[in-house]
Amino acid sequence: MGWRFWCQTSDDEIPNRLEPDETVELHVDEDKIDDSNLPALTVEFGAFHFAPVGLHVEPGAIVEFVFNTPEHTATAYHPGQERQQRVSDGVPAFSSTVNEHHGFWLYRFEEEGVYDLFCAPHEWGGMGMRIVVGDDPGGVVRAPGRPPLPMTGVLLGTGLDGDIGHPDMEPQNIIDDGPISGHDLGIDLEVTITAPSPS
Repeated sequence: MGWRFWCQTSDDEIPNRLEPDETVELHVDEDKIDDSNLPALTVEFGAFHFAPVGLHVEPGAIVEFVFNTPEHTATAYHPGQERQQRVSDGVPAFSSTVNEHHGFWLYRFEEEGVYDLFCAPHEWGGMGMRIVVGDDPGGVVRAPGRPPLPMTGVLLGTGLDGDIGHPDMEPQNIIDDGPISGHDLGIDLEVTITAPSPS
């Protein structure tokens, strides 16, 4: 198996042998979070996001995940995470740690296929992305399991009845059109959560 990962803090330099081919940034857009009615919090789609949300790379490419804000992960949808399998067959479950502010995590995508990822702390807020490796990626959902949560499901699909998400996130579109920005998708959703009251 050719998968590899490497994680460091913002003070460390990347060794030449691990120089990334692509970069994905993990962000919080505070303008899309309304906390004026606490304990209720309203979050618009895109408040927590990967940039880009769709990326095409060649097999063997190293992707650097840069944590521009704290408390994020880059986690694969995989039965080992009790999720649908949305990575190539034979690729084990993988996830970054919850990394420090401006830390980074590297992952080498060796096997051709579609890799759907989510941020474990922010999947509820729509924080997901799709990386297409190679030019013949095959199917998106390769084994059953728990689908993405509803906000992320709008982006990546539920995998049920052939739903693979927003049309621009179709793997062939990512191959043909290049990186996809979440801002360009026009997804107009929000979720409101309320903290429980002490009883």
